Amino acid sequence: MASHREGHRMSRSARNGQSGITAIGFLILAVLVGVVGLAGLKLTPMYIKNMALSRLLQDLPSQLRGEVVSPVSIRTAIDKRLEIETMELPKDSIKIAPSRNGYSVHITYENRAPYAGGIYLLLEFDKQVEIQK
Repeated sequence: MASHREGHRMSRSARNGQSGITAIGFLILAVLVGVVGLAGLKLTPMYIKNMALSRLLQDLPSQLRGEVVSPVSIRTAIDKRLEIETMELPKDSIKIAPSRNGYSVHITYENRAPYAGGIYLLLEFDKQVEIQK
């Protein structure tokens, strides 16, 4: 009965050749994890800033409810919130335009982070909200 099992057993030398990852394989894996990890470290603060700006725009209509809404009051509310959040935006990235029922607030900007050498990571932010009079 044991004679038919002899052909299926692995020899000791075959088992030793299949012990795990090679040094080259480990090096390639470490480089890939490093590249993705560095990108994650660079992108995380930019995503947090984008989420804070999205929250700012979502909260803006309720923040201005009950007040006299004008481009100046909208700009003041945005500037106060940016100061609280300790964020800076170029002044030309915020556009306030009259709309049918009030004002349209549109924020557009690019956020860049150096990655490696001359390579940059770029996130674009482009959101708009309507504020009723």
